[in-house]
Amino acid sequence: MNARNFVKIIIVAIVSVSFFNESVQADKQQLQEKLSKDISIRLSDVTISNALESIGQKAGVKIVLSDEAVWKLPYGEVTRLSVSLSGPLADSLTEMLNAFFMRYAAGEEEITIYPRPELEHILGRPSAKQLELLKAIYTKTIRVYYLEQVQKTINEALGQQILISPIEVQAQLNNFLRQLVGKDAVYSKSDPRRGRSQNVAVRQALEPEPNEPEPIEYVLPTPVTLVQLLNQITVSGYEPSYTRWYISGIDFPGQTPEVHVVSNETFCVLRLNQKIDISYKDQTLDKIFQDLASRAGVSLIVKTGSQLYEHKLSVNMQNIKIIQAVRNIAEMAGVACEVKGYIMLSGPVRTKSRVESQGLGKIQTVGYVGKISIPMEGGKYFLEFMLRERDLTEELKNLRQEKIREVLGKSEATAEK
Repeated sequence: MNARNFVKIIIVAIVSVSFFNESVQADKQQLQEKLSKDISIRLSDVTISNALESIGQKAGVKIVLSDEAVWKLPYGEVTRLSVSLSGPLADSLTEMLNAFFMRYAAGEEEITIYPRPELEHILGRPSAKQLELLKAIYTKTIRVYYLEQVQKTINEALGQQILISPIEVQAQLNNFLRQLVGKDAVYSKSDPRRGRSQNVAVRQALEPEPNEPEPIEYVLPTPVTLVQLLNQITVSGYEPSYTRWYISGIDFPGQTPEVHVVSNETFCVLRLNQKIDISYKDQTLDKIFQDLASRAGVSLIVKTGSQLYEHKLSVNMQNIKIIQAVRNIAEMAGVACEVKGYIMLSGPVRTKSRVESQGLGKIQTVGYVGKISIPMEGGKYFLEFMLRERDLTEELKNLRQEKIREVLGKSEATAEK
């Protein structure tokens, strides 16, 4: 190839890339224009999947649910709703999704729905009651403080009964509220912070004067939300930046919802123990493990040599803990797995989906010849993995070849007739 031809090829490549980028930008611009256009639609008691499909058809754009969104909806894709949209599609869609703490992201050709970060405060699939409480925690303000009655103060502000735990958290919330109405924080005599100079959030403790008459109710000069207070809590010696709060599961009718504050380490363990349903069909291992790590809210670390993107797997599991799903899949693939505040994978994959052709030095795909399904825990879920010819014993290989010849023989005989 001479220099002139080489230059021509480079110029053609640059023009092609430029044309592709312009095409992508044009698609994005068209999508943004559709989001800004007014839409008017009323839907009653439909699934969210049907609602998004109807809205998309009306607006001329495809709207899809991500796997993460499906997992974080009360009943997945069949979660029902009634909605009336009027106005720009972007504003209407945002308003509709806010009820489920979802958001949308505009891609090149379609709009995808994802969970918002606030849903991390609900472990596993949220219930309607948990979503209602989560919204109240973020939006309803505390305006009246009932002296030394923090639970009553919070319950009246939220408009429902909840329980804050552990008990030390209630004491801190009470002190925050005291300070907001201009009173000093009160600690027990054994509190190590007593007598020290404190920051704005926690001032030096002073005992109230005996027999000093005090009002029972105080109006806060600046109303606050419960989430603002929860984000300042310390637990078991951990500073606020190292603590997390979550709404516990509501399993029984009439059960009082609970808001727990725990350390980051404890929260990480709880998230890894969330129960999920997963289904992957011929998916690469790197995407499977990344999806599970994202659901658990932990980092995925893949050591050098573990080329997970080269290997595919099909697996279905229902009602299984994330940590167990990770370990099961790692064991199936023959990858060393360590799960702590992260998921670390190392070592080569046992069953490869690609091999190097002898003498050619090229990578080619090897097809599957069978599948094994293993029922686990009495059929609660199944582990499935694909087989390639090299995974079979010599006896099975011979049997497979006989069956192929038998099928081909019947096909040829039918063709002759």
